[in-house]
Amino acid sequence: MSNERHLYSHVFNIVVFVVGGAAFVLLMRNLGLANARRVFSDAGAWLGLVIGLDLAAMCCDAAAIHAFMRPESRMVSYLRVLAAQASGRAINVLTPGGALGEATKVTMLVGHAPHARIVSSIVLYNLATLYLSVAILALGVPITTALVDLPHEVSVIAWTGLVVIVVLVIALIVLVRRGAVETLLDAAHGARVISAERAKRYAAKIADIDRQLRDLHPDTTPGLRAGALWIGASRLCSWAATATVLHAIGVSITATLLVGVFSVGILVGWISSIVPLGVGIADGGNYALFGVLGASGAHGVVMTLLARARSVTVALIGLVVMAIAHTGTRITLYRRRLRRQDPTRYGG
Repeated sequence: MSNERHLYSHVFNIVVFVVGGAAFVLLMRNLGLANARRVFSDAGAWLGLVIGLDLAAMCCDAAAIHAFMRPESRMVSYLRVLAAQASGRAINVLTPGGALGEATKVTMLVGHAPHARIVSSIVLYNLATLYLSVAILALGVPITTALVDLPHEVSVIAWTGLVVIVVLVIALIVLVRRGAVETLLDAAHGARVISAERAKRYAAKIADIDRQLRDLHPDTTPGLRAGALWIGASRLCSWAATATVLHAIGVSITATLLVGVFSVGILVGWISSIVPLGVGIADGGNYALFGVLGASGAHGVVMTLLARARSVTVALIGLVVMAIAHTGTRITLYRRRLRRQDPTRYGG
């Protein structure tokens, strides 16, 4: 990779790290250390197991991205992909929208594999995760509404959200099969945002990304199958962590409760993601959801607070990993430059 691109990724990662660190400090100040200690004490000895399961899920996510990078996965180690995933997740947790964290993953891996493969692998991971979540919603929402007498407002939100998401996912599948990046470039050219010459030049660079994204739907490669299995393993770890939290706070676990939390709860999580950690939105949503699933609204609030504490803990770990990984990369690049300048002295 050119020195100019190294510089761009270096500056981007530094800026993102500073933004993530500042967001972490602000969130901890708003949440309060006393509240954090109280929330952690509510989980008791189970907290270690919950955090361990969250980290295991993150390791599975990194393994999925690494599998999606085949055959170029041999060019980058799993540990480097894990560091990128941990860094990106930390930034996603601490900033709204989630886009900044995905860009962070790319810049953490740039130079270790072809750019098109890095981008397509991360997008494939996000698409496969989205498809799995929507499939769970499509099964879970009807089951939940059949088993539980949901209030009219909650039922309308659940069904409306499901219909909107399914329609959007169908449109996304059509877009990917047509060529998502190429379609976006055509739209930008049509809106006169970019010139025809520049659109043509960009299209040549990203043709491999569209081709690799199309591979997701026929699922014909071992890398795609392995990645899908790792995503399934990640989801199982996350579910196990959530079930452990429910047990730790004294909720009577039933099939109805689990189906509702793992399906309608996804909608609550997606809606609340418009703000970091879903502060304010997730609390009220889970209060209402738990109240109709056989638990209590108070359990829903405690569950939300513990989920927030889990996210903050994993985000802090991700920021530390990001600092270590980025520093290690800079040291490696510095040593390579020294070897090029004086091969005899530095063992080149």
